[in-house]
Amino acid sequence: MKRYPYILLLLLFVAVPRVEAQRIVRELETNTGQDFGIDPDSTYDETDKKTKKVVPAEVYAWTVDPIFGNRTAIHVDTIHHLFQNSDHPEGIIGEYTTLANIGLPRLSRIFADRRNWDEFIYVQPLDQFVISNDRFRFYNTKSPYMNLTYNWCGSKQTGDDHFRATYTNNAGKRINFGGIFDYMYGQGYYDNQSTSLMGGTFFASYIGDRYDLHLRYTHNYIKQSENGGIEDEIYITNPEVLSRSYGSKDIPTNLSGHFVNQEHDLIFLNHRYHVGFTQTVEVDSATTKDVFVPVAHAFHTFTYENHRRTYRTTSSTPTDYYTNTYLPFARVNDRNSMVEMQNLVGLTLNEGFNKYAVASLSAYLGYRHRRHLMPDTIPTISRSTQARYTENDVLLGGQLIRTQGTRFNYNAQAQLVVAGDNIADLNVSGQTDLHLPIAGDTAAIALEGMFARQAPNFYYDHHHSTYAWWDNSMRPVTNTTLAAHVTLPRTQTRLHFTVSTLKNYAYFADVATIHTATPDDGNDAATAADAHVSHQVQARQYNENIHVLALRLQQNFRLGIFHLDNDVTYQTTSHSDVLPLPTLTTHHNFYIAFKIAKVLSTEVGADMTYFTKYYVPDYSPAIGQFVTQSSNIRRQIGNYPLISAYANLHLKRCRFYIQYYHINQGDKPYFWAPLYPMNPAGLHMGISWNFYD
Repeated sequence: MKRYPYILLLLLFVAVPRVEAQRIVRELETNTGQDFGIDPDSTYDETDKKTKKVVPAEVYAWTVDPIFGNRTAIHVDTIHHLFQNSDHPEGIIGEYTTLANIGLPRLSRIFADRRNWDEFIYVQPLDQFVISNDRFRFYNTKSPYMNLTYNWCGSKQTGDDHFRATYTNNAGKRINFGGIFDYMYGQGYYDNQSTSLMGGTFFASYIGDRYDLHLRYTHNYIKQSENGGIEDEIYITNPEVLSRSYGSKDIPTNLSGHFVNQEHDLIFLNHRYHVGFTQTVEVDSATTKDVFVPVAHAFHTFTYENHRRTYRTTSSTPTDYYTNTYLPFARVNDRNSMVEMQNLVGLTLNEGFNKYAVASLSAYLGYRHRRHLMPDTIPTISRSTQARYTENDVLLGGQLIRTQGTRFNYNAQAQLVVAGDNIADLNVSGQTDLHLPIAGDTAAIALEGMFARQAPNFYYDHHHSTYAWWDNSMRPVTNTTLAAHVTLPRTQTRLHFTVSTLKNYAYFADVATIHTATPDDGNDAATAADAHVSHQVQARQYNENIHVLALRLQQNFRLGIFHLDNDVTYQTTSHSDVLPLPTLTTHHNFYIAFKIAKVLSTEVGADMTYFTKYYVPDYSPAIGQFVTQSSNIRRQIGNYPLISAYANLHLKRCRFYIQYYHINQGDKPYFWAPLYPMNPAGLHMGISWNFYD
């Protein structure tokens, strides 16, 4: 499997039309993260005296509001800064609690960054691989564009490979289409935690005066092994007391032969039809042109999701990792699935068609259907029947948005379930952007507010499987959040303040049972191997208020070629036993930036991720979620700096890095989560290359 990405990479190089070796060299171009400029080497060559074709290298990207279809311009994903961290499962600045291997579930330690973006709860921790509709990039390009990115580390027995290919092309100025192939494969530095994630996406867009459309189809296939963590911390914290030395792959794990398979089909379609008038405008003193001015538009948004998850075991030998077994089959083969379809239709009065239209006003009506399947009763000795749950909701919503103001813009949205199974669910949010001159700089100030009253995710009420089973009737959860963000470009300062109040907070909790050693039948004494801990996960709800306060400072310093980038988050939680958070989460990056021969941009440095000790959420393989630790075996994790050294370079259209990860590894408690250690020290490398035409 490790050699497959190499083969795919070679095939893609061969398949791209007119990409010869000389052409690749000539088309190298600096990636700045901005829109690309024209390659000066493609205009004229004094050597052969032949005029060459000008290859426009301009690529634009944007995201789409998954309800209203509004476009937000973003940079094309070609920034080389921090490229060396882009593939780490713990995130670019190490802000995630993770299980160490690529593609495995993860959870942000910064509460304000957590997003409940998918009703199929098993998908949410996989956001390193699965891209939600609001984060998906659409493109427009003046010439065919392809990006190939490959990251790898470790050996054939350890480490991981990640290959991603993005291709996009325009058919005229208005139509764009393309595809993405994404493949992650990780053996893992620890036993029984391998992953294989493969996804394919087709996307298309049409941007016209009277009509625009965005379409996306994605299919993902995911396989992962569950190891339940290593058997004992001693293999990491005190290995010298062991009878022999252990490599990371030799450390025994709590589970073997436990696997999870998932398949996802995602369809997103948004299209809009505009009505308006034609206006003649003056281009210069001698030229005029007719311009279409949209006054209003009708929009339709359709989303379809089909998710399947299977938890299975390859052995009929029961495990003592779980306390309870709810289905009496020799081998586990739990299947859970969800289908969701949503249709929204609405009308919008556009902003800016005359001087009195200072904002855009939208309203929509929608219908949402969900169907859940999971194991239920047991009529035979071989398989269980499926329990079926359906949800149907009628949605009413609207938006008031201003985007064309020079100093003041805003966006207010509301959605209410007016009929159906989740009637009275309400979500109201608002954001404002101010630009104020301060001490020779222009401060960007963003204020946000949100109130949500919603039923908990379906799986807090119902979950049936071999090792986790409950049926609840939880109260709606309320979340009131206020936030302020201040950006000072001149001093490279960003300050974020967030305060949230949660009531009826729903969460998952581990309930562990400590089994002491007992004599075996026919033996007079117990052995140490008889002692173990078993786990059971429960869905719980805390009915009182929980207050969360966060202050985040992002401050960069520069002195000549020396740079120090800092990201520091301070958090407090009023009930850390229910919602545990670290007091401090920090990332510091010290590097020197310079150019070699005026063409090779280089960053050489080291970065550090650190968080203070706290009761980090545990992980439950049974439901693929992070859970609060059991009260009788809680352990604090943190107060350990993860340091990596790197060289990050880019030459025209190619960026690449080499990194020595975890250079400070030692006999210390380096864990992300209980019994899930960080990856050991090792070499990481990656390359990303852009091609045009």
